[in-house]
Amino acid sequence: MMRTRTLAVLMGSFVAVLAFMAAVFAPKAQAQTTFWTPQSQAAVAAPQLNFKQSNPLQVSTPIPGITCNVNVTTTSSVQGNYTYTASFLPNVATYTGLALVNAVSSTVYPGNSVTPGSQWFVLGNVVLGNIYSFEVIPDQGSNNYNLGMEIYTTENPPVLYRSNVETGDGNTARIVTTFPTTGPYYIRIFQISGFCTGSTYRMNYGFEVPTNTPTHTPSPTRTTGPSPTPYSGAPNSDKFEPNNNFDQATTIGLNVKYDALNFVQWDVNSTDWDNDFFKVRVKPGMLVTCRTLDLKPGTDTNLILYDVNMNGINGQDDFNRAAGDLSSSVSYFVTYEGWLFGLVGEGFSRSASEQATTGYSYECTITSQYTATPGPTATDRPDVSPQPTRTPIPTETPIPSPTLTPVPPFVKVNPLPTATLPGLPTTAVPVSLLTYYDANSNNKYDPGEGIVGISARVFDLTTGQLLAQGLTDTTGRVSFTVNAPSAVQLVVPYLNRSEIILPAGKAVTIRVSPSELPGAIP
Repeated sequence: MMRTRTLAVLMGSFVAVLAFMAAVFAPKAQAQTTFWTPQSQAAVAAPQLNFKQSNPLQVSTPIPGITCNVNVTTTSSVQGNYTYTASFLPNVATYTGLALVNAVSSTVYPGNSVTPGSQWFVLGNVVLGNIYSFEVIPDQGSNNYNLGMEIYTTENPPVLYRSNVETGDGNTARIVTTFPTTGPYYIRIFQISGFCTGSTYRMNYGFEVPTNTPTHTPSPTRTTGPSPTPYSGAPNSDKFEPNNNFDQATTIGLNVKYDALNFVQWDVNSTDWDNDFFKVRVKPGMLVTCRTLDLKPGTDTNLILYDVNMNGINGQDDFNRAAGDLSSSVSYFVTYEGWLFGLVGEGFSRSASEQATTGYSYECTITSQYTATPGPTATDRPDVSPQPTRTPIPTETPIPSPTLTPVPPFVKVNPLPTATLPGLPTTAVPVSLLTYYDANSNNKYDPGEGIVGISARVFDLTTGQLLAQGLTDTTGRVSFTVNAPSAVQLVVPYLNRSEIILPAGKAVTIRVSPSELPGAIP
């Protein structure tokens, strides 16, 4: 009897040890993927296998300058996936307890300022036609992260396929998409703003099979023939299709060239020609140049830029038609924060066989607002004497009487020679400026309120070349007529004003209130 009791105690202790080891070494979150079928609507668990990465992604991570003021130390439920160069990456699935500020991988204490990392997951064996959804959510009540999500292809080098980096749509990130190939694809989760206190977030993942037409209400034309196959696009369409409208515009980055693009229509049954829409994030003060390049023989692009409200800004057909360059280039000085849209097309339809022969690259780059150009000399302007170094004073003109309507004796300034590309057509762009000191605060120009001696300059937006400059007269006016291939930029340095002038020209008025007028002109 004593031996039996002793054996039972030993067996119970052994079982307790095994249970303790299982609890210690088990993962803190169970990853599970589900999908649905229209027949059963039943959730089925998919196997979770780590994927060995053979082609490391060329992605900079984390975003510079973003830190988390840690409130809670957290150990992420998934480890070892904080860099894209990790030997193994976990499959994308439904997880809880994830953390970008990981107490295991860095010294993290409450009150410290820590740079958040990125977490990477992999999606393989994609079923063409299925609709996949990915969502990451900070834990309820904590609002501890402002999350962004990016999906990359496995091309060499990798290409951004889809992204959600909006900072104004809440703290979550969600992407619903189909895929053109079976993968694998890489999913990156990261912090996109300075609002970050650590703690955890969760990931939801799933996919759905497209629902076929119910059998109890068949269409008369579909009673025979094979079942419809999910459409994955024309075989020769480029990697960003479909991107035929503003809603489907492909998100791109600044100073990155995207190649292997074409004008193959995504829908082979469509009679429309292919248009490609792109969008890039911009901020005020940027001088952005978007252009097409690397055109295949016979390709003729046309480019139009649109602002965040989808209003047309400017466009170009042929960059240098006289030299046979049919590429397109448009520059824009940004005055807002948000998306800058670009539409690239040809403006005519092609047969399916011709579409496959088209090809081009696209990029949006940041260029210097002003090109460093030596100041004008007497040899540049033989008809005008060299200006002294002191501030020039315009010829005195009698100030009109307040009871009379002033006749605008605009100061006519001869434009500087316009530096344009050989053969590039130019347009005469009229620009005028009125600056006045609203002494009586009636919000309109009155006789005697003109500000004399204000410097105004006109620049070519494409090259940054100074086209003309001058000073306002005693009525506060100055005007120019310059030749430029596209829009120009009017700059009034002393009053800190800058405005884009389209080729049609513009009259600009600057009102200075009594509280804003500087004490002296330097």
